[in-house]
Amino acid sequence: MGRLMNNENVWRKSYTRTVNSNPQAIWQAFVDTANWKDWNPGVKSIAIEGPFTTGTAFTMELPEGEVVRSRLSEVAEEKYFIDETWVDDTRVTVEHRIEVTATGQCTLIYAITTQGPQAQAFGEGISADFPEVMAGLEKYLAEKGAK
Repeated sequence: MGRLMNNENVWRKSYTRTVNSNPQAIWQAFVDTANWKDWNPGVKSIAIEGPFTTGTAFTMELPEGEVVRSRLSEVAEEKYFIDETWVDDTRVTVEHRIEVTATGQCTLIYAITTQGPQAQAFGEGISADFPEVMAGLEKYLAEKGAK
């Protein structure tokens, strides 16, 4: 009996971090792709191929020189964006979500889903620095005075 492709080799993990900032400031940091390198140690540079909207592709150069092409698969202003990247035959989807807490702070949620032959290995490797990236974003927002 054949397995359903949809359930084959799927790996998921999510990370959360509460930051003392508002959704507008966080969103501005997200859409300002030229400055991702200032808070994300995993990014050397980014070239986005249009506006920060659903369907737009972007190319990321990683610190070790590797270049990765991704696509914004879903964008909801000041709420979340999801990007999709293919690494060999494995699809990597990352959701970057902003949720306002009762105290007026925001919770950042980074959720990764990988699907394909290397799902777990790629998922673990790609998401290993998410806590560091989220901490970098929080520090960047604090330094900008973006409350």
